[in-house]
Amino acid sequence: MACVAFNLAAPLVSWAEAGSAVRPTDSVPTWSAVVGMMGAALGLRRGDSRLFELARDYALAVEVQQAGRRLEDYHTVQTPKRAASAVTARTRDEELALDLQTSITRREYVAGAVYRIFIVTMAPEPCCSPASLATALRSPFFPLSAGRRSCLVGNVAAIVVDGELDEALRDATHWDARIKLARPYSMIRERRDMPVAPRVFDIRLECMA
Repeated sequence: MACVAFNLAAPLVSWAEAGSAVRPTDSVPTWSAVVGMMGAALGLRRGDSRLFELARDYALAVEVQQAGRRLEDYHTVQTPKRAASAVTARTRDEELALDLQTSITRREYVAGAVYRIFIVTMAPEPCCSPASLATALRSPFFPLSAGRRSCLVGNVAAIVVDGELDEALRDATHWDARIKLARPYSMIRERRDMPVAPRVFDIRLECMA
C-alpha cells in the first residue's frame, strides 16, 4: 500500500477542532487541516466535492517529532449592540458609526512543532493518485497553511513510499483507526475532524502509541 510522506514544520501551527470565542489547538494535526493542504496543493476551492473524496480515499498517520509549545493570541471584534443591530448597515464604515460593543476572541497556536505526515491510501483507486498528490504538494497551486491561513508552511518535499505499511509507519505516534497496523496502541480517541460536507465534520477514530 502506498502513502505520501513529508515533514511539516512551521513557526506557528493551529489544529483547532471546535470553538468560537476561544479556539483551542490540539498538539497533533487534524485530518481536516491536512485535507485542506492537499486541496490547496491541487488547486481545489472550499466546498469542492473532491475534498470529501480525498478525505474518504486517504487516511492520516503522524509522527510527532517535536511537540513545540503552546501560545495564545487574541483580537478584538466590534459589532453593533442589539438595539443598533436593527439598523441595516450597508458598509463596514456605516456599521462602525453605530453604537458598538467590543468582544475579545482568543486563538491558541503551537510554536516550534515538527511532524512527519503520512497520507495513506484507503481506496484501490483513489480520486487522486499518490504520485499526483506528492507532485502537487511539492509545487502547490495555492499556498499551504498549517490549520490557519496565517500559519504558512511553504512547499513540502513530499515523496511516495511504497511497500509494507507497518515498516513505513513504524515511528508513527498517531494514526487513523482505518489504517490497520500490526502494532499496539495505548488508547483510541475520537476527533471531530473528518470532513463530510462544507463546514460539517464527522467523528474520526485515532489510535495513539
